[in-house]
Amino acid sequence: MVAAGGDGSINEIGVPLIGTDVALGVIPCGSGNGFSHHVNLPMNVSKAIQVINEGKRHKIDTVTVNGIPFISIAGTGFDAKIADDYAKDPHRGFDTYLKYIIRDFITYQEQEYKIILPDRTIETKALFIAFANSNEQGYDIPISPHASLQDGKVDLCIVRKPNPLELPIMGGYMIDKMMDKAPKVEIIQTNEARIIRENADVINIDGESVMTEKDLDIKVKPLSLNIIA
Repeated sequence: MVAAGGDGSINEIGVPLIGTDVALGVIPCGSGNGFSHHVNLPMNVSKAIQVINEGKRHKIDTVTVNGIPFISIAGTGFDAKIADDYAKDPHRGFDTYLKYIIRDFITYQEQEYKIILPDRTIETKALFIAFANSNEQGYDIPISPHASLQDGKVDLCIVRKPNPLELPIMGGYMIDKMMDKAPKVEIIQTNEARIIRENADVINIDGESVMTEKDLDIKVKPLSLNIIA
């Protein structure tokens, strides 16, 4: 099985393969290609096909949010708002993505979250919370530098809203792939979590916006998908 497209297409094609012996191959022809970057697939189509033809299989984790599976990155808050706006725009590419990052950052306010983990409960405000199974959101933008597809855990990336003076500092940590050390960022690794939001709202599922109820139940399904990489 081969997926040709961005992270959303990977999710749509890959989800039916979870728990089966059929392997997912990926040709990175999408917008952000975050998953392809994480598994070191060549961005050249011919070279990506060569990788698929070699047929080297690896088992990776998948994760569910309220029973909805995802393979790479999901999230709630600011990043879900961007995914929703981007999905409604007929134009693709980094310029469109950047347009919504800038516009939504100005207007979007931090939300209240209650995060229930197996060993503790956290109450916090956040600009967004990303659920990272892989380490990149796309366009070579890392969100959780130590996220692994094979560790049986998902990285909860809790990001507070920086003020304008802090933005260059955050950008520097992002460029250096050190978001785990950035101010106003906390990353928690867990195999399950319950996130209670203020209201029902959209979430980001591998680049696609999906409306869900207020509470989010996140669970890791270890080594549940075969990929060719």
